[in-house]
Amino acid sequence: EESRRLISDPVLSRYIHAQLGDAYNGTGEYGKSDEAYEHVLKEDPENDYVLNNYSYYLSLRNEKLDKAREMSLKLVTKHPDNATYLDTHAWGLYMLKDYRGAKEYLEKALGNPRNLSATIIEHYGDVLSKLGEKDRALEQWRKAKSMGDHSLDIDRKIASGTVHD
Repeated sequence: EESRRLISDPVLSRYIHAQLGDAYNGTGEYGKSDEAYEHVLKEDPENDYVLNNYSYYLSLRNEKLDKAREMSLKLVTKHPDNATYLDTHAWGLYMLKDYRGAKEYLEKALGNPRNLSATIIEHYGDVLSKLGEKDRALEQWRKAKSMGDHSLDIDRKIASGTVHD
């Protein structure tokens, strides 16, 4: 009874479904994850949290990339200085093999040192590698590694000097 009343609160319902989207994605239940995110976006199409996470996870899964790009473009249009959103949009472009576009958005993210993360720096290295800028890519990967919170294959990228798709 109590849980039914709580879930009828639209704000709480959106919050719970956003969290379910994250949880299902984390356990590899992508259909349920997408369904939970879609539930939120149906009621709140401008939900920054869901637009970011849903588009990023789709990009990581290499699925529905046009939809991911559309969602992340909404975010960077609304929040042009948010490094996390810029990175999400850049990663979607990277997965679409638009490396120049990805580089442009990552450089915008790098212009805001407050929000820098090892992930953004590593992604920048990945893009530089795809654009043939091997030395600069290596420099970014080493920097990302020194910051911690990098991907599991950072050492492989550094050792080989290339991205392994």
